[in-house]
Formats: sequence, structure tokens, C-alpha cells
Amino acid sequence: AQRANIESNVRIVHGVSEALPLETNSCDAVICTLTMCSVLNPQQSVQEIKRILKPGGKFLFWEHVLSETDPYLAREQMQRTPQQMARADGCHLNRRTGETIKAAGFQQLDIQYFELQNFGFLNPTVCGIATA
Repeated sequence: AQRANIESNVRIVHGVSEALPLETNSCDAVICTLTMCSVLNPQQSVQEIKRILKPGGKFLFWEHVLSETDPYLAREQMQRTPQQMARADGCHLNRRTGETIKAAGFQQLDIQYFELQNFGFLNPTVCGIATA
């Protein structure tokens, strides 16, 4: 934005998702894409996101998850998670991130589970918007 001489109120802060270095009720939105598979504690991470959002703030997410419709694929995802973690920076194929977000107690939740074609073990996906 500075190089293009454009005014912006976007602020990028580095930290870990389980202990975000931001004040409570300080953010309008959090965007999370294909991240929750690799965090150490997804439940704590989602609670931190909820904590930093202003009332009415939006948590936009898109995450790959454990299959809910194909028992064979789910079994394969479970079996392959240790190898995936080693080669893909801690990525878990067997997380149920949609359930984690549902359990966090957001005021409103619009969530969708779907399956992409030709994405293999990263196929099952949840995306949506959670409102604080």
C-alpha cells in the first residue's frame, strides 16, 4: 500500500494462533485459510480468534478436514496423518475443524462442508463465516 501510495488501515501482526498478540475485541475480521490443520491447539486457536474479534466481527475460514461422507477416505486420512505431519509442517489430515468452530460458541455461524474433485486427501473442506 505504501509503495502504491494507497491509504490502508490493514495491519499484519506475526504471532502464534494460540496466543495472539492483540487486544480483546480489537479486530473487525480474521481470515484463516488452510491453517488450522497445522496449529498445535485448534480449540485454543479458535478461542483466541473469537477473543480478539469485536462484537459482530467476522471469522472467515476455509479448511481441509476429515471426511464426513467417505469412511474409506477418512480411514486413509487417519493412517496418513503422521507422514503428512512430517512432510507438511505439522499438517493433520484428520482434523474436524468445522466441529471445533461450532463448539467455540460464536453468535452466528454459516458453515458449509463440501468435497472438491481431484484433491485426494485434502478433498473434504469446510468454509464459512463465524460472527462474534
